[in-house]
Amino acid sequence: MAPPTKKQVKTIPPVAPATPVFPFSFKVRLIILAILSFIVYADTLGNHYALDDGIVIEKNLYVQEGFSGISKILTTDAYDSYYKQMNATQQLSGGRYRPLSEVIFAIEHALFGESADNSIAFERHLFSVICFVLCVLAIFYFLSKYLLKKIKYGDDIAFFATALFAIHPIHTEAVANVKSLDEILSLLFICLTFIFSLKYIDSKKPLNLAAGLVSFFLALLSKEYAIFLVLLIPMLFYLLRSKSPVKIFTNSLLYFLVFAIYMGLRYHAVGFKGHIGTDEILDNPYLLATHAQKIATELFVLGKYLWLLVIPYPLISDYSYAEIPYQNPANPAVLLTVLLYLALTGWGIRLLWKRNVLAFPVFFYLFCLALVSNLVMDIGATMGERLIFHSSLGFAILVSYGIFELIKKLNLQKKRIMLFSLSSVLIIIFGGETMARNVQWKDDVVLFTHDVTIGTNSIMLNGNAGARYVDMAQGAKDSLTIKNKLDTAIMYLRKSIILHKRTAYVSSYLNLGDAYYELQMPDSAKVYWDVVKRVYPDYPNLSRYFYMLGKGYLNKGVQYGKQHNYTAATQEMYKAIQINPGDADLWYNLGGAYFTWGKYDSAYYAWQKTLQIDPNNAEAKRGLSALVEVEKK
Repeated sequence: MAPPTKKQVKTIPPVAPATPVFPFSFKVRLIILAILSFIVYADTLGNHYALDDGIVIEKNLYVQEGFSGISKILTTDAYDSYYKQMNATQQLSGGRYRPLSEVIFAIEHALFGESADNSIAFERHLFSVICFVLCVLAIFYFLSKYLLKKIKYGDDIAFFATALFAIHPIHTEAVANVKSLDEILSLLFICLTFIFSLKYIDSKKPLNLAAGLVSFFLALLSKEYAIFLVLLIPMLFYLLRSKSPVKIFTNSLLYFLVFAIYMGLRYHAVGFKGHIGTDEILDNPYLLATHAQKIATELFVLGKYLWLLVIPYPLISDYSYAEIPYQNPANPAVLLTVLLYLALTGWGIRLLWKRNVLAFPVFFYLFCLALVSNLVMDIGATMGERLIFHSSLGFAILVSYGIFELIKKLNLQKKRIMLFSLSSVLIIIFGGETMARNVQWKDDVVLFTHDVTIGTNSIMLNGNAGARYVDMAQGAKDSLTIKNKLDTAIMYLRKSIILHKRTAYVSSYLNLGDAYYELQMPDSAKVYWDVVKRVYPDYPNLSRYFYMLGKGYLNKGVQYGKQHNYTAATQEMYKAIQINPGDADLWYNLGGAYFTWGKYDSAYYAWQKTLQIDPNNAEAKRGLSALVEVEKK
């Protein structure tokens, strides 16, 4: 048969690109996303510090040293300063090496001069919001220009997915809590790593390679999620650029080297500490669980994460013991979670086999979640909303793709009506909830007193809410308000102790003592502070509490003295002296009580003790002179 002539060959015309559903240019989309992501978090700018901000920023001695503290930040555990102040050793398995955000906090401190009288919370919140906006833009650039570029409606899916990510309420902790800047920086630099690594493959420009390697290194210094890039980078190259294992390996080699350098720095800073056995249930939430219960609860938490991504309400700042009860392996919710994740994993493998780019968001979701699941390693917490920040990107991509698949048979006009309507609803519901939740992150008082009404079984929420009610009582004016606040504080603090079920929840015992001290019940305060002294004798500033206790007994003794009940007055003062025998003021007041009572020998003894402690005590000398005058009479 003769070959076909040129006229006989049927040419296939190129497929015209789909008309965008969202009629915006790339630049306009960037502007819309920037404005949207800034607006939903603009109300955090009026917030103060909350939750872990105190430990990581305000009470972090290295951060408070400014530029001079950076070397310590880079060479120690993230909580090293806190551990030293608490006279404790490392409490969390594997250690915490995420210095980049703390370096930034130290620089902010040096530049803006934070002090007890000058909080720079506004500047810190503003920087967090700006970084979040940059993170959102980097996500959109990566999805639109690379990951989803060759998918039909890829630009639209990228735009919708990024917008969904930007307004999702599950991110409020990551943005509204200044400490969680590490989450934002981590995802920002992960996305930049993806962008520049692909740019280099396309352009072979050394500058892009350098930018990719630096971004990867900064992502690793931000938080541990980036360790999975040693798997995700080769996967990205396989899906988007080359099937050749040799090329994939050679293109990934320098990233492996950066990872090795990071691991060396990490080992130098925190060492290699695997599971750290501790009997503190707040650091070891599965301490009281059987092995079967532990695994079942960890799986249940994976399901709860997925549920909160779909229905992010209500949200709370703490899910520690015993907010999430230990689960039975036969629990239908556990079994359903297992089926869902097995299906997701199987689907991801199938997509990867077919070299479908949707495999990437599947495994990005799974890998990032695996790191915080407790299944790979114990993280010292049951779950946390900030911990789903990275995985939520994979979720947003897959959901957005699914939505476009559902409407693919509609004409362009109906597509636009559907998507603009859905976008409006999501912005109103998700954006509104995000902004409302931001307000609840205003400070510790607002956060804990709100969240404890939802997370009623959390030890941490009950303990922290109780502590904040003590603070409010100390700042109140009228006696009725003070009593009501203290009664509420005692209720929450007692509940946190009951929930704890261990030797002692030290902070709640301390705060209970504070509450009873404010109620002028020093005997009750002593009961709780004695527990702390017994179980944690090295607790910082413990002596201050007992100094306060001595003054509490003294004040009570003075009140009895004014009522001419000198027996009770001297008994209270002796209680004070038993606690602080070296306090000259206590001995002087005891002498005064005895003198007024007419027991001059006892007054003489008390004032002599005063002068032994403080030889220059003028009041005791005048008292002894008064005794001489009495004897003359």
